[in-house]
Amino acid sequence: MRTGFVRRMCALMVLIVTLSVTTVLMPSGEADAASLINLSVKANNTEPGAGDIVTISVYADNFPEIVSFGPMKIHFDAELAEYVSVELGPEISSFIYNITQDKSFVNISAIDQYFQDGESEHSAFDIDQQMVLCSVSFRVKQDASGQIPFWIDDPGDFIAADGTKVSTVVDNSISVTISNKISSEAALLSLSINEGVIDPPFDTEITEYEATVERSVTDIYVNATPSNLWAGIVINGNNNLQIGENFVTVIVTAQDGVTQKEYHIKVIRKESYVPENAMLVDENGITYTFLDYPQNTEPPAGFTNGIKTINDFSVPAFVKDGFSSVLFYLYDGENPPGLYLYNESLKTVIPYREDLTVMQDSKILFRANLPEDLELPKDFVNSERAINDILYTGYTDAEGRFVCYLADEAGEADFYSYDEVDHVFVRYVPVDRTAQKAYSALLTVFMITTAVEALFLVVIVIIVHGVLSQRKNPKPRRV
Repeated sequence: MRTGFVRRMCALMVLIVTLSVTTVLMPSGEADAASLINLSVKANNTEPGAGDIVTISVYADNFPEIVSFGPMKIHFDAELAEYVSVELGPEISSFIYNITQDKSFVNISAIDQYFQDGESEHSAFDIDQQMVLCSVSFRVKQDASGQIPFWIDDPGDFIAADGTKVSTVVDNSISVTISNKISSEAALLSLSINEGVIDPPFDTEITEYEATVERSVTDIYVNATPSNLWAGIVINGNNNLQIGENFVTVIVTAQDGVTQKEYHIKVIRKESYVPENAMLVDENGITYTFLDYPQNTEPPAGFTNGIKTINDFSVPAFVKDGFSSVLFYLYDGENPPGLYLYNESLKTVIPYREDLTVMQDSKILFRANLPEDLELPKDFVNSERAINDILYTGYTDAEGRFVCYLADEAGEADFYSYDEVDHVFVRYVPVDRTAQKAYSALLTVFMITTAVEALFLVVIVIIVHGVLSQRKNPKPRRV
């Protein structure tokens, strides 16, 4: 009996040891698999020629809810190749990246834009199969020869959505051999235009694109970079664009002089000069939509046709040298569309009417209604006067001076008098005649005093003259 007990105890101990060893040695299943990412690199061209583009893609065998990674240091031989561009894999399109260069390294950092603030309503991207993490393009230098090695020198940190760091393993490096053969590569590495955006986004295998430009655009610059440095490029149709459809052709001829590839861009030049959704908001919060001027609209004297950029929209305008305000054709949603004067610094929008607007030098004035509680300048009466063929309603005094009530762009109103010499309106300043009247009174008193004094002098002279005459010719006395 004791022997059986001992056997049972030994069996139990063996079982416990076996379970312990199994627990230690057995893989931890999905939790461990998800905490490790294997990285590898592949080249799209293992025998590029001098001047060719070679793209090194970084692959991850899984991506367990990673929200940021890097800086990943990708090593290359800077004497044989030069960095061109980088593109993240299509699966992680929500990521934004930052690229820096340090001697023979390209440093790539990326973060899921939905998780930049640490909180997100979106789920982090998760995949348990191989995917492209990023693709880095290099150009083989003109005098390069031999082999160019590429490898991940440092994968950086891979951070999951829960804030934990996921371990990484780099599986391999790669070397490409530089070929001496003449290139037959006739593809483009990049394609863009300076006005508008091509659609669909550029892909070296896509040859048909479309773009829309504003009516003000008559020429576009096409930026086309060939995949091979010695490929030739000819661009046709990008100048003298007509209203409507235009067709731009980019012809790429390979280094061999035979192989060609064409890319086409249908460029639509708008009929309207006004960009779509172009608008402005004035100081009172009223929204105005920009419109094209009606046909044959003539600008006021001194104004010329021009283009003004407002809120990043380039819109047609009538402009005049020395004036901060410009004329736009606007619609406020209620009143009929028309010309408005817009002052960008004051954010004021004021309807323009030739008979109500005074433009002189660099100042703009507008006719305003006289407030009921405002008194007219003294000695002025209602009158009208034609100035520059426009009839103004105002006030005139006995001396013929004409004033009217005007407001500036800031809304400050006052009486303005018209200067007949300089032919401009100036702010009216009443003349203080108190001193003049006092001077006249003093002058009158002085004149009267002087006259009285003169009269006294005349009387005295007459008396003295009579006395002297009597002394010289005394009358005979009667005895």
